[in-house]
Amino acid sequence: MSSSFFGFTIGVKALSASQKALEVISHNVANINTEGYKKQEVVLTTTMPEGIPAINRLITAGQLGSGVEVSAIRRLHDHYIERELNKELQNSGKWEQSVKIFENIESIFNEPTENGLREMMDLYWNSWRELENFPENYSVRKNLVENSKSFCNLLKSTYQKLINLKKDLNTEAKIKVEDINNLTSQIKQLNSLIKEVVINGDSPNDLMDKRDLLINQLSKLVNIDLKSSNFNQVNIFIGGTAIVRENNSFNLEANLNAATGVYDILWKDTLRPVDIENGELFAILNFRDNYIPDILKKLDDLAGFFIENTNLIHSSGYGLDGISTGYNFFSGTGVLDFNVNSEIDNNLNLIAAAATPNKPGDNLNVSEILNLRDLRILDSNSSTSDEFYNNMIIKIGVEAQQCVREGKNSDLLINKINLRKESVSGVSLDEELVNMLKFQHSYNAAAKVISTMDSLFETIIKNLA
Repeated sequence: MSSSFFGFTIGVKALSASQKALEVISHNVANINTEGYKKQEVVLTTTMPEGIPAINRLITAGQLGSGVEVSAIRRLHDHYIERELNKELQNSGKWEQSVKIFENIESIFNEPTENGLREMMDLYWNSWRELENFPENYSVRKNLVENSKSFCNLLKSTYQKLINLKKDLNTEAKIKVEDINNLTSQIKQLNSLIKEVVINGDSPNDLMDKRDLLINQLSKLVNIDLKSSNFNQVNIFIGGTAIVRENNSFNLEANLNAATGVYDILWKDTLRPVDIENGELFAILNFRDNYIPDILKKLDDLAGFFIENTNLIHSSGYGLDGISTGYNFFSGTGVLDFNVNSEIDNNLNLIAAAATPNKPGDNLNVSEILNLRDLRILDSNSSTSDEFYNNMIIKIGVEAQQCVREGKNSDLLINKINLRKESVSGVSLDEELVNMLKFQHSYNAAAKVISTMDSLFETIIKNLA
């Protein structure tokens, strides 16, 4: 049976519900520009009505409603959209990091410019061509040696810059591992806080927003899979192994490999390799362990081609004195020690232009060296030295453009996913203002009900006085 204050109580409930709704709207408006924030709304339900079926209940016209209450503050969130976003962020991280590394590689080769290795190779061959025309000319010989030294130095410099880039990527891999561990530690802590809030019967909306944002950041770094757990917690896996399980996290470790000189990415507790298949870390490791070593090998093969074949021909020829023979034009065994023979650098007469002794004007040995330019012995006997280098540069350029295209496609897909996400979770200022007016009027009406009920009580009290 309702009391005399029943209507007053309904008004108070309505007033409280409207106030709570206005507070949630205020929170939405305040966070309209907050990254990762998802819109919240109150869920209003009617309270238990008067006149519950029972044997001893009074016969009345019907059940009388007892008012309204806020049953929940709901976060507008689509799990499917969030998973799709995290999946695509992994691709985006991989392509974005790949483009950055390709930019560094392209700046090292600096092609096509007059300062690139392609131009220096042409200058090297042209110097031999000039010697073929003027085999006895001292300045031509000097020019050949200087241009050859410049070619050697540029090839070595390019090689060394790539090694430095590989070292930088190795350091970057270690930094990414630290970033991953930092993010998973924060996610673990949020999991714990979220569980406590849920156990207490509340909705940890803002905490889950923060966790989602951290998961987005983690997705760009490495391939992850998500699975929901009890009390709104989330478990995160890399290659089937948990890196976050409820309120526990399992760190990765960048372990320096003494044999290779680079960091192996391992699980810290078991020292097993981590199955990294996507994200920024995957791109870094792929370039560090595969792509750059492949380029380094090609540059070493190129240097070896010049050293071995030029020396083979040059050592069989004769110097300007018609007697000197058996001298190698280049020293070294590969790109790192690739240089002009110091004996030839100090005595230009030792350049063996002649194929026969005592014929200073003979240029047949130079012609043999020039024929090396058309010799197809590189890349499994399929390419000349020029083609070998050109193919390498073209491959780098094509694959760099492919990464740019893939990155743009990934960004477009992320933008589409974010638009879908925004349509569900985004805060619309216009919509919030409409809701604000609606609940403002509801609040005023509830206050009017309370005021009216108060005047009724006042009338009764006066009449009883």
